[in-house]
Amino acid sequence: MLSQPTRVTFLAAAALLAAPVQARLIAQSRAQADSTALVALERRWLAAEHDSATLEQILAPDFVHVVPTGDFLTKAQHIHYAVKYKPPPGRHYAFEALTVRLYGDIGIATGIVRATDANGKVDRTAFTDVFARRDAQWQAVNAQENHIEKR
Repeated sequence: MLSQPTRVTFLAAAALLAAPVQARLIAQSRAQADSTALVALERRWLAAEHDSATLEQILAPDFVHVVPTGDFLTKAQHIHYAVKYKPPPGRHYAFEALTVRLYGDIGIATGIVRATDANGKVDRTAFTDVFARRDAQWQAVNAQENHIEKR
């Protein structure tokens, strides 16, 4: 049987050895929660990409949207354009691919959006969205899309 001081030393050593494992598990759990949150935020954005109230919440004040014309739209410009130029009725958007990578308080979402019109015509767009966690909330700080040419 171990003496009391030996038992205490053994328990302290075991706790020190377990701490890195516990820290890694906590970090993995947080990363999974952050990844899930960003996927949900991307889905929310896609479902309401022409709704100003939703965009006000999702886009950070310093948001920049790089568009194919070579312009860099501010948050206000992006929202104005998205609300003014809505897609034709019957157009449906869905993710064909969506991947999230995390770098601490920065998240990068990449993927492909498939847009199908009422006649069944399909357009595909590859995108990259960058998010920053500020005040415990994820917000988009940058976005860029590229139309995928048909092969």
